[in-house]
Amino acid sequence: MTTRAFLGAGLLAALSCHLPAPHLESSSSGARRVVLLSHDGMEADRHADLLTRGFYTDPDGLAAFPGRGFFVRQATPVNPTLTAVNHASIATGAVPARTGIVANVFHLPGRPLTETVSGFDHPWQAEPLWHAFRRQGRRAGVLLFPGADGATAERTADFAMVYVNQPLSAPAEVVRFSGASFAPAGTPTTPGDAPPRRLRLRVPLTGANLPKEVAFVLTAVDTITDGVAAWDTLVVDDDDDERNGVIARLGAGQWFPLRLSVPHPDGGTRTVGGWCLLQRLESDLSQVVIYRGAWYATEAYPRSYRELLDREVGFWPGPGDSRALASRLNGGEGLTPDDYLAQVERFSSYLNACARTTIRHEAFDLLLAYQPIIDEVQHALLIVEPRQLIFTPGLAATADEAILATYRVADRAVGELARALDLERDALVVVSDHGIAPLWEVVHLNEVLRRAGLAEAEGTGDRQRVSGRSPMAAVGGGGCAHLYVNLAGRETDGVVSQAEREQLVRRAAQALALLEVDGQPVVAEVYRREKLGPLGLDSPHSGDLVVFMRTGFAATSRIGGPLHEPASYHGQHGHRNTAAGMAAVWMARGAGVPVRTLREASLTEVAAFVAHLAGVQPPAQAEPWRSGR
Repeated sequence: MTTRAFLGAGLLAALSCHLPAPHLESSSSGARRVVLLSHDGMEADRHADLLTRGFYTDPDGLAAFPGRGFFVRQATPVNPTLTAVNHASIATGAVPARTGIVANVFHLPGRPLTETVSGFDHPWQAEPLWHAFRRQGRRAGVLLFPGADGATAERTADFAMVYVNQPLSAPAEVVRFSGASFAPAGTPTTPGDAPPRRLRLRVPLTGANLPKEVAFVLTAVDTITDGVAAWDTLVVDDDDDERNGVIARLGAGQWFPLRLSVPHPDGGTRTVGGWCLLQRLESDLSQVVIYRGAWYATEAYPRSYRELLDREVGFWPGPGDSRALASRLNGGEGLTPDDYLAQVERFSSYLNACARTTIRHEAFDLLLAYQPIIDEVQHALLIVEPRQLIFTPGLAATADEAILATYRVADRAVGELARALDLERDALVVVSDHGIAPLWEVVHLNEVLRRAGLAEAEGTGDRQRVSGRSPMAAVGGGGCAHLYVNLAGRETDGVVSQAEREQLVRRAAQALALLEVDGQPVVAEVYRREKLGPLGLDSPHSGDLVVFMRTGFAATSRIGGPLHEPASYHGQHGHRNTAAGMAAVWMARGAGVPVRTLREASLTEVAAFVAHLAGVQPPAQAEPWRSGR
């Protein structure tokens, strides 16, 4: 997800007059406000198990829905079970064939074969909830929910906070200091104690209106009056004369924020900052180790809303650093699972604080919110299979505890939102976009095609890529891949004739059907574009072949090197929506919500359900909510 500039209400009004009329009559339920929260990656079976075990403890959280509101045991995602795809379908009520979002990354017809677009950034071809509300004179806001980055009128809500991917600093790193790095900074208060010693921690910055570097003063002090020289505390300040006071006093194992107030490109001000961890502080300063987190800033529109969040909640802390976690799990420097979980909990708390601030200060009829923490932690730590690269029974137990902790954080987030609302007059809807399955091997499909004589590479060594003259290319993403023929007359500079296409597609399907790893087939299903209708994927953006991998295997677009290799991460989705572990959740309670439990329902019904609760007409192409079940 990327941040975009706000385009303004004028463009919105100009484009909205061309939208088709809605196809359903409105049904008022009396809900004053509706909040829809998506917990990315919350898996239906695990959630059901936790409910049965009485795991959830917040009285207003996830256990408060069954029997007291609307509850779907197995919510069916659309195909493929990817984040961008399913959030587009949740917000529009339409399948990918109508939204045009067929993967997190895909190729567009009429473009060069090797050119791809992001499913998070590409325009949707169906109307989203926030546009349907605005078209009917209602006010809608978005907190991170994919598709409302302000890039076009249809992707613009009345107010929104957008997901920030790119840091405003150098990437996070582990910084090591020794005693020689510190300079004397005064005398000890007690003879025999250690005198203070000081150094500067420098943070390289990038971005508009930012200095190239900002420095902070770290002073090691001896706080125990015992006549023994031993540094036990680090004092953090932003300059030598301490005119702004002490930022933090901490010992080993404690987190601390660094921040800076600067002008924003929109004319206002913003706070940029990052969270750091004092990982080690030896009493003789022989080793001082600091994890310096990446720096971010909150991005939202309009300016008044961004400054509200900045003032009330603070700067965007960033997600958990899965790279630092992976490095530590593989024996290098980085973050322990507990350190990583602290980042995750901070991120969730920040997002929930933004939601509560919005509920308290903003007028709205609809608020769509999003939290990615369950998905991110499961990608990093779904370690359950001996076939996974770093599996050990002990690590698997530690990883499972971390995943359970994220479900507990999600429970608290739901409870806090429920208490921020008046559920006698408001409605709260909670969904996820897909589940997840363990992963142990990645398969490089363009290399498979190359060895079958169906794809060509250019470049050398690790810099190889699919050639623009290749007969075919695969765009892999998780448990799914789209394979595109470089068709003359369709792709720019296409090289395959229409007469040759059939044979090429057949050969590719055969190569995939025969593909095995350790004697096990890795491809579950292969569909020609002409057969994608029942899957909801018959879009021009879909491949000439669409491939679904078996769980345990993920597809990449790499060419050159091995056909496959052990996965460096441990959970994946994107498989068929019928595959084990892919089912999502859907629940609601509050004003106008029916007390009903369903065995299953499609996520494409969520948009019409939300519109029904709010008493507005659903998005123009939304599938109806089958309220009579």
